[in-house]
Amino acid sequence: MAIIENNSMPFKPYARLMNILGDQLITDKIVAVIELLKNCYDADSPIAEIRFGNMGNIGFNTLPLEEQAYIEIKDFGSGMSLQTIKNVWLRPATPDKLNKKKQKQARTPRGRVIQGEKGIGRFAIHKLGEKIELYTKSNGENEIKLLMDFSDYNPENANLFNQDISSYKLLEDVKNVWYVNDPPELLDYKSGTIIRIYNLREHWTVADYKNLYKNIQRLIPPTDMNATSLGINIQRDFDISMFIDNTPYLSEEVMTFDDVIERAQFTMIGAIDNNCNINFKYTSKAPQRVLEYSLNLMDNDVLSERGYNLTGIKEIEKAERQPQCGPFCFTFYAFDLKKPDRTILNEDLKRFIKDNFVYVLRDGVRVYPYGEKGVDWLELDKKRSTIKAGQFISYNDLTGFVYISQENNPRLRDASNRQGIVNTDGAFDDFRNLVTAATEIFNAEIKIDKYKIELQQKRHFNQTKSVLSSSFEELRNKLNKIDDKESLAAANKFISVYDKHLAVVEKRMRIVEDLAGLGMAVEKSSHDTLRLLLLMRENIKGIIHNLKTNSISIDDIIDFMNEIDENLMLVYDDLQLIQPLFKIQRKAIKDVSILGSINKVVKYFRYEFTDKIETNIDKISTDFSVSTNEGAILQVLINLIDNSIYWLNETKRQNRKLFFEINPTERTLIIADNGNGVREDIAPFIFDEFVSMKADGRGLGLYIVKELLYRINAEIHLLSNSNDVILPGANFIIKFKQEEA
Repeated sequence: MAIIENNSMPFKPYARLMNILGDQLITDKIVAVIELLKNCYDADSPIAEIRFGNMGNIGFNTLPLEEQAYIEIKDFGSGMSLQTIKNVWLRPATPDKLNKKKQKQARTPRGRVIQGEKGIGRFAIHKLGEKIELYTKSNGENEIKLLMDFSDYNPENANLFNQDISSYKLLEDVKNVWYVNDPPELLDYKSGTIIRIYNLREHWTVADYKNLYKNIQRLIPPTDMNATSLGINIQRDFDISMFIDNTPYLSEEVMTFDDVIERAQFTMIGAIDNNCNINFKYTSKAPQRVLEYSLNLMDNDVLSERGYNLTGIKEIEKAERQPQCGPFCFTFYAFDLKKPDRTILNEDLKRFIKDNFVYVLRDGVRVYPYGEKGVDWLELDKKRSTIKAGQFISYNDLTGFVYISQENNPRLRDASNRQGIVNTDGAFDDFRNLVTAATEIFNAEIKIDKYKIELQQKRHFNQTKSVLSSSFEELRNKLNKIDDKESLAAANKFISVYDKHLAVVEKRMRIVEDLAGLGMAVEKSSHDTLRLLLLMRENIKGIIHNLKTNSISIDDIIDFMNEIDENLMLVYDDLQLIQPLFKIQRKAIKDVSILGSINKVVKYFRYEFTDKIETNIDKISTDFSVSTNEGAILQVLINLIDNSIYWLNETKRQNRKLFFEINPTERTLIIADNGNGVREDIAPFIFDEFVSMKADGRGLGLYIVKELLYRINAEIHLLSNSNDVILPGANFIIKFKQEEA
């Protein structure tokens, strides 16, 4: 086929493209003002002023210009020459700032890192209003005045009727008028820029002013000595003032980040490098504790040893590649708003914490919208509801800063609409997951200190209970010596009611503990039973198919029936094991073999042990019996062995071991594994209720074990002396009391 015509032409966009870009690239008026203030920052201005004038006249655009509503942004920066206006400012998407960065000129004379690079921030003006007066002056140059009218770009704004395609101008047909003024009309100082915006597109409310002022204050973060210790030196050389009709706007907020940093109950500062190594310092004020630690977030053995089950790292592992985000630093501050320390928290500070989440700062300047109220960019509360609440710190309890830079994090670039970071090659996902992992470590350490506080309170309660009981007894003895039968009767009645109430509460607690332990055992048994039944059902379907096609022999049927019989026996054995756990069976007291009980429970966990965990059960030749109900012993062993299996599976070791040592003379049983063991700072309260370092743990297993053993005059301890342990992991010893002959 012959070509009959050939030519070329550039794009010829309609002028309304400018309006469309302004609406799409800048999300709202607050962001628009912040973008213009960032331009003041890039211009090296020491201060900037944002002024709202005649705001009651919005919409009255036929008034004399001096009476019309306007927004003015003024700076004292480097300003622009006529050449810059013509070759840079009037050419959107100019690579001017980008070229400076490529040429390693990313810093201004004041040492600031240039924030802009796309050349589209000026569209923020259109988001605010239709008519613009721009005055600018660079050092040693004349003042330049530029006039722009965005209504010229889109005739729909001027006349809604009788529109046809010819009324829409091409972009090249709309002219912007500039003047060179000598003497200057407004700029009577060395250099700077003033932008006045008229024909405002939106009304501004009191809430809008307040929101803008708060965002202005967050644009440059506070001086954080913790960040300074990480090598983050933020220059506080840019101030912004806000005026409404020449009256300075002052915030009603009495709290600042300085208060948060000073009063934080829990603090964590640190850094994560390109290889996912984290170095952090954790501080708790009550109880007082400081932890400095370094580890590799991809080392599962170390994470397991520390009790860190990090969802953020699991998400990174799914990507099967090195994180792309680059290194960063962080400073986190947390409070316990559910159980607030009244000496630290007041209502103003609580409100401030809830209104400020974790901010992202690039070269000392805020990246929007991270940190805004309601922007849970780490999705902590979502994870708390869908994964496990205790795994993640509450969004409301956490605030702080994450520090990135253009140099170290080139893939973390702003979205064009200035609302977030673009997810280039998954870099932002990696960044968010690593930050989440850091908050999970923070939360794990906070939980430990909360456990310590609860333990202290519990000990205080137990002491109070003991004092109360002894006081009652002392009161009873004194009343017996007094010949006041009426007072004595009243006191005895009160003491009797108290004793009965205490007995009822303790009985109910035992029932709850029994049910909780039974529930955990039944949960596993039902899981294994369902697995077997599903397997049998699939096999039966296969047999039926073969029978229909006459492709099965009698021997095959006999083998199949034998297999079904074996599977049914496994289900029977599981049900036999949990039968003694039911309350009705708990009344039966008999001599229970410790070795026999271990064999039953190991068989119960057969799937977990087969070819996965080595045990010495076949090598044990010693044994002794305990006169008690079998269910209590089985439940203790189920909980302890289940615990060991969980932590062994959390390690990456190949030779996993779970050993038992029975000493008939001392009447002790040691259960030990070669997992990561128990952290020294957690050991004092691992037998308390609701204490768990498992990702999905309830914190009841070891507590129930302790309570069950207490009921049968036995006790359990965690072995910590290297001379006593039999494996380099968690070693528990159960001591049974000597029984009378």
